[in-house]
Amino acid sequence: PLEGRFDRQQKLEYTKAANACGKEWAARMMETYQTRSPRELARKMGMKILTPDTPAGGGQVIFAQFVQPDEITVYMDCIRKASRLAEESGCVLLEKDRLFNVLLAHELFHAVEEQHADEIYTRTEKVELWRKPFSNRSSIACLSEMAAMAFARELLGLDCSPYMLDVLLVYAYDKEAAWGLYEEIGELIC
Repeated sequence: PLEGRFDRQQKLEYTKAANACGKEWAARMMETYQTRSPRELARKMGMKILTPDTPAGGGQVIFAQFVQPDEITVYMDCIRKASRLAEESGCVLLEKDRLFNVLLAHELFHAVEEQHADEIYTRTEKVELWRKPFSNRSSIACLSEMAAMAFARELLGLDCSPYMLDVLLVYAYDKEAAWGLYEEIGELIC
């Protein structure tokens, strides 16, 4: 329902605000829990970390997920495939431990969102879908994903954007689909 609702300037403003939100909450969590380690942060936040090979049920490829109230799953098949790609390409972001930490940090942001839903930008920012008398204000789901990437980058002190994982992790499964995604992203930002 939000497709076509925002012009380029609005999209840039939302992107900037979502990135600022992710950075701010990473800083808050580091200060509160005195750690940059996603595993340690997860433990201190009371999260359970599960590491099955693949999601049950098949279908869509999922790399990691947060399940309310306190469960984060990182799928190890994704980690293994990406680490082979790291060996071939030399991309350090795909190295086993680093990738695990990026995926875990990303999902930790979603846990933070749940714990602070009444004050966090990604939950409080709403857009009017239609006007009165049938008013409906909706959150913008992609803000959460953008903020989660910024959270992971800030928490881990990454010098490159974890957004590149959207393409690289798909590449580990399906090269053609990854190129298609890359081209689609290129069209959006150019």
